[in-house]
Amino acid sequence: MQKICLLFLVVFISILTGCQTFVPIKVYKEDLIKPTAPTNINITMLSKAKDMRSQFHNQVGRHTISLLMVPGPIVESEQEPLDVAIANRVKESLRSFGYTITTVDKLDQANGPVLVVQIDDLRNYLFSWIYPLGVVWGKMQLSLHLMTPDAKLLWKTNLEGGGGIMPSFLYMCGFETRVTSDLTKNMNQLITALSSNEFREQHQNAQQINR
Repeated sequence: MQKICLLFLVVFISILTGCQTFVPIKVYKEDLIKPTAPTNINITMLSKAKDMRSQFHNQVGRHTISLLMVPGPIVESEQEPLDVAIANRVKESLRSFGYTITTVDKLDQANGPVLVVQIDDLRNYLFSWIYPLGVVWGKMQLSLHLMTPDAKLLWKTNLEGGGGIMPSFLYMCGFETRVTSDLTKNMNQLITALSSNEFREQHQNAQQINR
């Protein structure tokens, strides 16, 4: 009995000390799709994504302990706050395809329509059956909102999001791979949405009204 308790203690300590608790927020740039429409368009964006989740602001995942899935250490955004990181990845991805992007901190600082990226869902969990092997599962869902400087909604679309299950070994890459994969899927859906005639017409009409 003592040996079993000692083994459990060693495994438990190994799990806690080996936990991945910070991950960078990035995309697989080589997997981004090219826009289907010309990108000679000027877009004003809010400098931070709007986080609608009830969980901890910078949380992107959480470890679980035991077969009962007792909540363990959380996993946070590394280097940048999550709302800033999501907005920056959107800005960088669009600029790489020729979009001209300007950012504002508040809607009323703009002279025309403002694109707001919203985090509707982002959660990942690691379940370790036999340490150091485990499974990470979760999802990320974003939405886009084209707003006027006085906060009126002009256009909105919900992205299908990204999600799924993948293996994790020694907690060294599971959460990072999960978040990067999901954000890349969302980014491709975002590029498709901003290339659509519907968005371009709404954006152009809003710009003309504010001239």
